[in-house]
Amino acid sequence: MKVTTEKKPRSILELTVELDKEQIEKALDRAARRMSQKYNIPGFRKGKAPRFIVENYFGRAALLEEASDDLINRAFQDALKQEGIEPYAQAHLTAINLETPPFTFTVEVPMAPTIELPDYRAIRVPFEPNEVTDDMVNRAMELRRDRHVVLRSLEEPRPAQRGDQLTVQIETYVDGEPLEPRAEGEEIPQSTLVLDPERIVPGLYEALLGVMPNTMVDVTVHMADDHENERVRGKDVRFVVNVLDIQERLLPEWDELPALENFEGTLDELREKTRQELSEAARKSAEDRVFIEYVRQVVAATTFDLPDALIEREADSILREREAEYERYGIRPEQIYEAQGKKRADWIEQLKPAAEERAKRGLVLREIAKAEGLAPDDAEIAQEIEDIVASMQEEQRESARAILGSELRPFVAAGIVDRKLRRRILAIATGDPSFEQRTVPAAVEAMQEAATEASSAAAGDQPVGDADAIPSAAPAVSEKNESVPPATDGADVEVTTETRTE
Repeated sequence: MKVTTEKKPRSILELTVELDKEQIEKALDRAARRMSQKYNIPGFRKGKAPRFIVENYFGRAALLEEASDDLINRAFQDALKQEGIEPYAQAHLTAINLETPPFTFTVEVPMAPTIELPDYRAIRVPFEPNEVTDDMVNRAMELRRDRHVVLRSLEEPRPAQRGDQLTVQIETYVDGEPLEPRAEGEEIPQSTLVLDPERIVPGLYEALLGVMPNTMVDVTVHMADDHENERVRGKDVRFVVNVLDIQERLLPEWDELPALENFEGTLDELREKTRQELSEAARKSAEDRVFIEYVRQVVAATTFDLPDALIEREADSILREREAEYERYGIRPEQIYEAQGKKRADWIEQLKPAAEERAKRGLVLREIAKAEGLAPDDAEIAQEIEDIVASMQEEQRESARAILGSELRPFVAAGIVDRKLRRRILAIATGDPSFEQRTVPAAVEAMQEAATEASSAAAGDQPVGDADAIPSAAPAVSEKNESVPPATDGADVEVTTETRTE
């Protein structure tokens, strides 16, 4: 079989397959048999009319139409085997000529994404942990104290004072649209606000100070240009707050705090422990910044050739994550789409730019892990399984160990790679090899849950979810918990003919 290939952008391989006359004739024979079995032909029982009668009765064009799908798919599969091609997703027929020699058809085949990494080991990002100040320690101690607050209802209604806790229903509008959409008719959920200028944005705090219970507050506040939420950054935001109740907050005395925190030491020692925790958090935050910036720079310098199928799949994954969040709050995604006047396909299209960036990051991380040889060996996987099992209840350990070592073994391995990759990237980015020795604890909780769920399913309690629903065993290696796209998804590779052209 003569097959011509041409590489096109977006990881598309164009195949032009030339058929010989014998292939055409055999396909027409098969098509004639099918048509004689499906249709009544005068003078013949079903399935008994010879090909020349069928062709005369229906016309050669109809016979070719009947033959084309079977002929093209057979020839396409043969061409894939002959050329050693593994499609990444559904192929599409773009041109066909079965009327006159040479008999050909052309198919666009999505291929696996390809990337060319830069010299990623030459990229440097400074490691600059933020200084832990006394004010930060004071604030952290206040938060410790807040955990033990006692709420007391007011004996008589009075205006809200600083430090009170307000039970509210709050709606937030940006550019005239709700910041968090709700389905039509859905009640505004209740929430609580601590009336503290450090906890509530300026403007809203002043509007709530002195308010009475069962009062509506409607205020518009201009948000800071550096606000952490980019959706409101530098914008006028309208808050509509229904104050339902006001409670007084009674805080414990400072000298009671160590005992309340189950801390064996003095208040000063608890304060020092808090400072150390803040220092470690500042270091972790600085590591995150290094990691994210390093990956951003590598992605920017990498050459990609990505199939559209990968981008669409990633957009669908992002949307499924959002839908899961809606459902956790008891909201059907369809309600959201209806309220916004959009279809799911519209959101997939809108999410494609973000999906492409996420796919690129995932591919870069996979390639760096591969280039650095970070795959775990059997001993590392076995130790990881034991670490996870050791923190589980005794009665769950045996079944969990078996499941972690079988169907969940790839996810255990992925968790190890995640941690190795984070340490290696930090060492490369900072030029400090000591990062390789830093301990990054395994996030075993997610794997415990997955193992427990699988154990229950094995016992017949519930079905095991698909692999995509099982979380990684380790902290994400990027800021968005991205999964690394597979090399292929095992998609059906039959040719679709809706786009056929003559």
